[in-house]
Amino acid sequence: MTTKINHSNGFSNHLNGNVLSKSSLQGMEELAKHGKTLLPLKRLLGNYILENSAIIFAAERGTGKTLLGLQVCIAISSEWESIWNEPIEYHGNTLFINCELSEDVISRRLSKLFEAPPQEINFKKYQSYVYTTKNGLDEEAETIIEMSLIHKPVLIVLDNFRVAFLNADTNNNKEVAKAMHLILTLRDMLNTTIIITDHTRKHTRHLLTESDLQSGSGVKSDLTDSDMFLRKSKQDVQYRIFKRSKSRHCEESDGAKLLKLNADSLWFNFLEDNIDESQHIGNETIPVTKEDQMDLAKELRDKGKSLEEIAKILNKGKTTIHRWLNE
Repeated sequence: MTTKINHSNGFSNHLNGNVLSKSSLQGMEELAKHGKTLLPLKRLLGNYILENSAIIFAAERGTGKTLLGLQVCIAISSEWESIWNEPIEYHGNTLFINCELSEDVISRRLSKLFEAPPQEINFKKYQSYVYTTKNGLDEEAETIIEMSLIHKPVLIVLDNFRVAFLNADTNNNKEVAKAMHLILTLRDMLNTTIIITDHTRKHTRHLLTESDLQSGSGVKSDLTDSDMFLRKSKQDVQYRIFKRSKSRHCEESDGAKLLKLNADSLWFNFLEDNIDESQHIGNETIPVTKEDQMDLAKELRDKGKSLEEIAKILNKGKTTIHRWLNE
């Protein structure tokens, strides 16, 4: 027996009478039987991006996360079979929501991307759309729903979290939870995948990639289906480390992917899989100023690092680290 309790709000008008979300009480055996009827999730970018998922995509400023988001949209809508040595099994329209850059900046970047792509850009069957706005996601939700009901994007890229929720305190768990609830509701309502671009925490360049690198509240990582990161390498100014972390739908990966940004075409080129990330993330990026080093020491402590480990990372004496942590 299934008992359904329906909830709705103002968005329901855009769903032809369907409600925003559905709650249900079901027996485990019934759910298990239903699970056997579900098809495996299709891959939009290998195990990095799966269908009907919400993904946090974190990167340091200037790393190229906007470019990568645009390139993923182009590849999926152009029906490429793969990109960066990752298969694309699910094609369709895509929507890039640009909350950060001007339309002219996006236009210039796309102009470069269209000049020398690694494969033919073919929008005969599907399209990639860019929606530029300076409003918050809560103000734009109805418009995004309307656009999505028409174009049915298989992927929506929201660039970026902080700008899309300017009125929210992104360090406050409760406010971030509300913001994430809106994103997850849109994902379920529109039956799509949503990538939310975000920034990594300050003073974490020397740390290996994990979910704790994300800025602000950890609720974002808790509520999304997976994380992926784009990071700079110490070996070459154009090298980028592309790595996925937590995933609810597939096994986690210890390996990282090495990409290289072509400064002329603005496309990322695949170099190598399963690299040793520690060879690309080095201690030379430790903050220089005392204040930043103190901040980093406290962040490392909060992550569970011991006094000895923090002293080694910062190349300081344990007495100095102890004093900093108690100031």
